[in-house]
Amino acid sequence: MNKGENEILLITALKKGDTEAFNKLFFLYGSRIYHFTFGYLKSKEESEEVVQEVFLRIWKNRKSLNSDLSFQAYLFKIAYHIILVHFERASRHRAYKDKLIEESIKFSADNEERLNYQLLLEKVERLIEELPPRQKDVLVKRRKEGLSLKEIAVLLDIAPKTVENHLTEALKTIRRQLGEDNISAMLFFLMFVKC
Repeated sequence: MNKGENEILLITALKKGDTEAFNKLFFLYGSRIYHFTFGYLKSKEESEEVVQEVFLRIWKNRKSLNSDLSFQAYLFKIAYHIILVHFERASRHRAYKDKLIEESIKFSADNEERLNYQLLLEKVERLIEELPPRQKDVLVKRRKEGLSLKEIAVLLDIAPKTVENHLTEALKTIRRQLGEDNISAMLFFLMFVKC
């Protein structure tokens, strides 16, 4: 009996639920499927899983096997399909992981920005509190309350030029305390002092 006839007999027996025939077919083709799969996946464990999946499908669909068609071609077709699904799943998983990492980096960067902004805001508030009383009054009324120099002069009963001098001195002090080399502090300061 040649190999082709032997295979047909094994498939016929397998269709009837013969586990011995199944084991013989596994013995004949398992190693070939493994090497074929390993060529794509480059992983021993994953290749073994594919072999198991291929023969599990053969067992489940044994009644519909066609002994006239090439059993070997059918096995490789199943294996190739499983490999494709594996690559699609791995690609989706990588994309998902990349997205998570990207979101995580964005989230931590946003948190860091908020924290830096908050710390800077607190520092500016402390520096304002440390200003001489008249400079502090002028700065708060101008920058926080949005009053004009003339309105402040009327409220504090001083000349508009004096108000301007107090404001200039207050801003110089804060700028000096923040440090000329601290770019983020200076950007914040420019936003803070903007008219």
